[in-house]
Amino acid sequence: MDNAVETTPGETSPGAAPAGWTYPSAGAGWAYLYLDRPDGARLRLGCWQSAGEEGRRGTCLLVNGRSEFLEKYAEQAAEWAVRGWRVVSFDWRGQGLSTRPLPNRQLGHIDDFSTYLEDLEAIMAALCPPTGPVVAFAHSMGGHLMLRHVLDCDTAMEVPRLKALILSAAMVRINTAPLPGRAAALIANLACRQGKAETYAPGQRDFDPDAQRFEGNPLTSDPRRFKVALDACRQQQDLCLGGVTYGWLAAAYRSTDYLAHATMSGLDLPIQILAAGADRIVSSPALRALARRLPDARFHQYPGARHELMMENDTIRRAVWEDIDHFLEETGL
Repeated sequence: MDNAVETTPGETSPGAAPAGWTYPSAGAGWAYLYLDRPDGARLRLGCWQSAGEEGRRGTCLLVNGRSEFLEKYAEQAAEWAVRGWRVVSFDWRGQGLSTRPLPNRQLGHIDDFSTYLEDLEAIMAALCPPTGPVVAFAHSMGGHLMLRHVLDCDTAMEVPRLKALILSAAMVRINTAPLPGRAAALIANLACRQGKAETYAPGQRDFDPDAQRFEGNPLTSDPRRFKVALDACRQQQDLCLGGVTYGWLAAAYRSTDYLAHATMSGLDLPIQILAAGADRIVSSPALRALARRLPDARFHQYPGARHELMMENDTIRRAVWEDIDHFLEETGL
C-alpha cells in the first residue's frame, strides 16, 4: 500500500489484512494502518479480522458518517465478515484517529468537501488490487461523499470500480428545520466571509460522552447501541468530536447543492437507498427523490427508525439486513 505507515507494532495473527498492518492483540477486531497524504495529514484505515471465511465474496468498504470512527462499526463489520466479505473502513480526516485540522481537535471542520473526496480516492486506490468485487456501505455524510465519488470518478484513475453501492440515511439534504435550508446556507456563508469559518456554528459545542442522554436522542431507539460510541470515547478521549464549524456547514451546503443539480442518468451502478422514517438529521423525502433520479436504484424506508439504521434496535436492523442481503443476491454478489 503506497504511502502507508504502520502504527505502533502489535501482535500479528493470520487473517485477511495484508502484511504491514497492526493487528488486535487477541480475537476479532480491527487491524490498523495509516495512510499519509501529500499535505501531511494521516488517515487511519482498518481491516476487520475474524476467524471466518471473509473475502470469499469480495471486499466491503464501510464508509462512516460525520463524527464516527472505526470502533463504532465493529458489530456491523463482524456481520459483513460472517457473510463472506473482507471488510475495510477508515476514519475521515478531522475525526476518529485521523489527523484533526485545528488546535481544538473537537471542532468538526473542513475547508471543502473536495478534500474529503481526494482522501477517498486515495483510500480507494489503496485497495488495489482488491479482494474480489468491491461493494460499499456508506452512511450519512459518507453516503453523500460516496455518491459524489461514483459520479465524478475519472475512469482513468487506478481505483477499484464498485459493483454495488448501499446508501444508509445519506446526507443528500440536511434537515435544518425550522430554519429553511437556503437561509441556513446563507448564514454559514456570511459567517465565513466574516472570518468565522473555524468557529462553532450556533448550538454546536465540544462533545462530552458523560453529558449525552438516551432520551430524545435523534440517532437510535436502542439503548445498548446508543452507548457503543460513548463507551469508546470514554476509553479513548481522542475519539471525541464536537459539533460543526461554519466552514463545515458552508462546505456541506455547497456539496449538497452540487448533488441536487448533478446529472445522474448515466450512472451505471446498482444503488440501494435506505431511509429512516423518523430521521431528524437528514431528509428522507430527499432520498426518495434521489431514487427517482437514479437509473438503477432500490428505495427502502423503515417506519419509526432514527438516523443510524445500523445502530437501531434488532427489529429494524433485521429488516435492513434482509433488504441488503436480497439486494446483493439480486445483483449477483
